[in-house]
Amino acid sequence: MLEVSGISKKYGDFLALKDLSFTVERGEVLGIIGENGAGKSTTLKILAGLIDPDSGEVRYFGKRIDNDVKRRLSYLPEIDALYDNMFVSEYLRFFADIYGVENPDRKIQELMEKLSLQDRLIGNLSKGMRRKVSIARTLIHNPDVLIYDEPTGGLDPSTSLMVANLMRELAESGKIIVFSAHNMFYVEKIADKVIIMKGGRALYYGGLRELMGRSAYIIEFTIDGRRKSLEVSEVDELVKTVEKIRQEGGTILEIDREVPRLENVYFALMSGNFKNVRKVY
Repeated sequence: MLEVSGISKKYGDFLALKDLSFTVERGEVLGIIGENGAGKSTTLKILAGLIDPDSGEVRYFGKRIDNDVKRRLSYLPEIDALYDNMFVSEYLRFFADIYGVENPDRKIQELMEKLSLQDRLIGNLSKGMRRKVSIARTLIHNPDVLIYDEPTGGLDPSTSLMVANLMRELAESGKIIVFSAHNMFYVEKIADKVIIMKGGRALYYGGLRELMGRSAYIIEFTIDGRRKSLEVSEVDELVKTVEKIRQEGGTILEIDREVPRLENVYFALMSGNFKNVRKVY
């Protein structure tokens, strides 16, 4: 388990992070969203042990961050920092040696096949392929925790979807994943929990489904010459309501399904209109 308790961070007079707390269990994905400067990257760097919080603490599996814990983590920065004069396999072997990976050639081949990577000079790779190399590097030592800063940022749709599906697959294998993103489609697709940040503070932390609410079914019908509509939330309730309308002589005109979207919830919360979020979509 990852336990974060009241972490704060200032850079000079700038408050980057204020009293942030959350937990992530094995097999869970936590997505962090917010405006630029909201504190997302600072949070991830603290989780990765790259910087220390001014107050509060981070614990992995009951332990504070030390060298042993760091060997169980992997951090993916927003901007890829690769060695352009290396071939892909050479680059991955370099990190495999650092971590003391057993059977490195087999692990490298496995990752290159999984991510559809060719053994080319890194300096000649496209942005999407470079991102895949960075992701392969984070997986070379089979870490328990993955901390990804904008893993799909700037990628084409097919590569972004591949990365998102991989993250979900890794979580289902038991890994803890924390990532930041601007593209809320991918947060909605793979996250179990979400933090919405603004000005270094969490406006919301909790389950994604609890935040978004359930789908709603809108029944449009006429009865006694008047047009009416009803909203229900469950399929069984929908079937019973439609049957009742027909028994009372009504005519069903249309049934629409409204699905809440994270983007709408996010903007409603950021605008302070969260109480009306079910009406936004």
